Amino acid sequence: MRFTLITIATLAVAAVSVTQAREGNQHHFGAVGHHYSVQAAAAAAAVAFEQQAAAGGHITEDMHPGTLYSSKRLIKVSENTKPRWLGLEDILALRRAGVGFMDITDTQDMHHQQDIKALGEYESRLPTKLSHGKQVRGAIGQLSTKLYGDVLNPFTAFHNRYYDSEYGRKSSEWLKAQIESLVDQAKANVTVEAFKHKFPQSSTIARFYGKSEETVVISAHQDSVNMWLPWFGRASGADDDGSGTVTILEAFRVLLHQGFAPERTVEFHWYAGEEGGLLGSQDVARQYKKQETKVVGNLHFDMTGFWEKGSEEIIGLVADRTDPKSRALVSDLANEYTRLKTKEFECGYGCSDHASWNAFGFPSAMAFECDKLEANTNVHSPKDTVETLDFDHMLEFSKLAVAYAYEVGYDKTD
Repeated sequence: MRFTLITIATLAVAAVSVTQAREGNQHHFGAVGHHYSVQAAAAAAAVAFEQQAAAGGHITEDMHPGTLYSSKRLIKVSENTKPRWLGLEDILALRRAGVGFMDITDTQDMHHQQDIKALGEYESRLPTKLSHGKQVRGAIGQLSTKLYGDVLNPFTAFHNRYYDSEYGRKSSEWLKAQIESLVDQAKANVTVEAFKHKFPQSSTIARFYGKSEETVVISAHQDSVNMWLPWFGRASGADDDGSGTVTILEAFRVLLHQGFAPERTVEFHWYAGEEGGLLGSQDVARQYKKQETKVVGNLHFDMTGFWEKGSEEIIGLVADRTDPKSRALVSDLANEYTRLKTKEFECGYGCSDHASWNAFGFPSAMAFECDKLEANTNVHSPKDTVETLDFDHMLEFSKLAVAYAYEVGYDKTD
């Protein structure tokens, strides 16, 4: 079924206008203090339709939203404010305003500190010194930028990778097939599985089994979203977070061919639904907490491909909603195994999937392309393309992922 852009634009703006008028002609989000007007909503819709027209002008079945937002969702915008039940338009307004949030509808049982502390007595032990330099340097010498383009070009060709749509489902299935192909080529004893959610897109988990019961998690998110009307707006998502997706995929490829056999189980995660309020990573972290999985730590990569030329080229290290031991380790790894230094900056509430692990009591860190969260103004739009990325910059992050896998995965700290 196809609809004209004019018809859908009219309906969308009318729907927004009715909702806004019913609620006093503006939305207000408590402590956030953001107001979103009818005029702004209409302008947002116009932008999305212009983008869609430029991309071909047709609305296809794959662009239709799923059922996730058929009822209101429980949204949290900070640790210090009560979560609120919000409908889709309110959630979209948060995203357009750049307000970080977590959708805790399906994980609210875990968002109570007393519950988190009561689950399990395991205490993570990260390495305090680097002991596997020979293996790390041997592996990073095998890293290449070739996979980045080979995967990103078809991955960003999906109109978008919106989690609550058929595009989200199909793109996650395509990515899983690429991961499985790498495992098959290496003839490695590694499992790849889809982690299902209540929306069409699945997360993917690839697992190197270790000798101990402990688990190390290296992650990125796979979805992309157009900030105006996400279910049909074009969102190529090359940097956000196609770059993180292939950064850890290249590290994974090299480990496969190095015969990587860690002491601790090492998992690579590609999360669904990050743009919807960390949906996929919360589901995974919740299950691991419920099962009392002994997670040593999580290193997350969200956007690794862009930096402003003329500025200092660095690895941004998120300082909030991470733990100091993880940050110290990542900084040491960068200093030892990459050509870049780290610089800490604050990312804000609900910034990316590292926050899910942190919220559920697991050690986590996040590496970012620079120290300015909004440096890349192309994200969440059709302009977030492969051509805007610096593959050599991304390669330093793949080195970091390899180093983390070896130093934490092989560690036998007592």
